[in-house]
Amino acid sequence: MLLTNDKTKPAKIDRFTLLALIVALIVYPLLYSTDFFFSLLLPLLSEESLRSLLDENTRVEWWYLHISNFFFHWIAFVFVWLALVKNNQSWSSIGVNWRWFDTYRPWFLVLLVFLIASALVMPGIHYGEQIPTKSQTHFIGPVSTLERLFMIITALTAAVTEEVLFRGFAFTRLKRWIANPWLILPITLVSFVLIHGEPRSLEQVLPLILGGLAFAIPFILMGLKRLELIILIHFFIDAGLVLAP
Repeated sequence: MLLTNDKTKPAKIDRFTLLALIVALIVYPLLYSTDFFFSLLLPLLSEESLRSLLDENTRVEWWYLHISNFFFHWIAFVFVWLALVKNNQSWSSIGVNWRWFDTYRPWFLVLLVFLIASALVMPGIHYGEQIPTKSQTHFIGPVSTLERLFMIITALTAAVTEEVLFRGFAFTRLKRWIANPWLILPITLVSFVLIHGEPRSLEQVLPLILGGLAFAIPFILMGLKRLELIILIHFFIDAGLVLAP
């Protein structure tokens, strides 16, 4: 278990922290943006499975995208957790206070019930009995009730792991090398863009850059603290897809 208060703050980046930074900012973004593991999986797929995965009239690709995204996020997160444990450091050392969420637990339970109820009724409200093969809002958006329920998990995953990886941990640890956090911002932005897929156009990349700035700038202005507020806002944005057509 992590201590609530840091005993020491190392003057340099230790090997566990360095490993976590490399995984979060380099390895994870590069593997995800190049779809490395899909290239390994490809020879193992039958023609029928491959056709099903690439068929725009099925939802197989949607599930592959979100499930693979889920594992990528949490595996990288484990490296951050391990670095904190090995260095006897608390989560507060990266600017997040998990107990804040416990303070407002009743409100978050109400929000969860609302999202689950929305997942159950929204397909009928938006589509009636004919569920489409594509979201009208965004290609990563859910359409069925099951997809909307999984979207709640996906939104929580993205909010927690991305803010810990690319804001909390990256900024507080790279600050040991780069004193000015505004100079760290471009580094984290590149990684943040790449973990959302291969950059193919300015139209695709620009919203990700703006999103990265919208999350990072408040964190910098708050002195690299109160990451829990950024996590909550991130969750609200992603969870909004549960309600969308």
